[in-house]
Amino acid sequence: MSKKIDTISPQRLHGMSIDGKKIKLIDVRTAAEYRAGHVSGAKLIPLDEFNADILAEIETHSVVDYEEPVYLTCHAGQRAEQAALRLIDAGFQNVSVVEGGTLAWQKAGLPMNRCGNAISLERQVQITIGVLLVLKVIFGFTVHELFFAAIPFIGAGLIFAGLSNWCGLSRLIAVLPWNQNRNCSEQATV
Repeated sequence: MSKKIDTISPQRLHGMSIDGKKIKLIDVRTAAEYRAGHVSGAKLIPLDEFNADILAEIETHSVVDYEEPVYLTCHAGQRAEQAALRLIDAGFQNVSVVEGGTLAWQKAGLPMNRCGNAISLERQVQITIGVLLVLKVIFGFTVHELFFAAIPFIGAGLIFAGLSNWCGLSRLIAVLPWNQNRNCSEQATV
């Protein structure tokens, strides 16, 4: 039996925050994605590290309130749904996912914070693949034709990432030092 996960529209959540309600919003994307643009007030807990114990650690109360509303967001919603299932399994009763994630938030024209000139993880992957392909072609013509043999492997990796929704290159890039800075509160700009 699949569990029902509640959702909330970006506009409704934004309206609640404008009305002065205290909202617990967790962003489960990577630090690089968070720095590239996040909803104001969202706390970063990457999905790879996310569980109910981590959420309890950031609580300001001495006891975790399992009935207090928790809102989750990611890029488009899939990772937030995974995090929501983890919280529901841990006993949280009032968990909602932001419909369409920060992508929908941004498309709705709602305010977002950005940290400096961060490049999103998705764009870093695109740049890396582009550079690899260009280098393979250049080296294939100038050094040795065996460099052309690597091009189909790059294509196969892209096909696999598209079909499985898992990209090893993005996970590799996410652990690089410039993508590890999580604290951007001093640098955040609207």
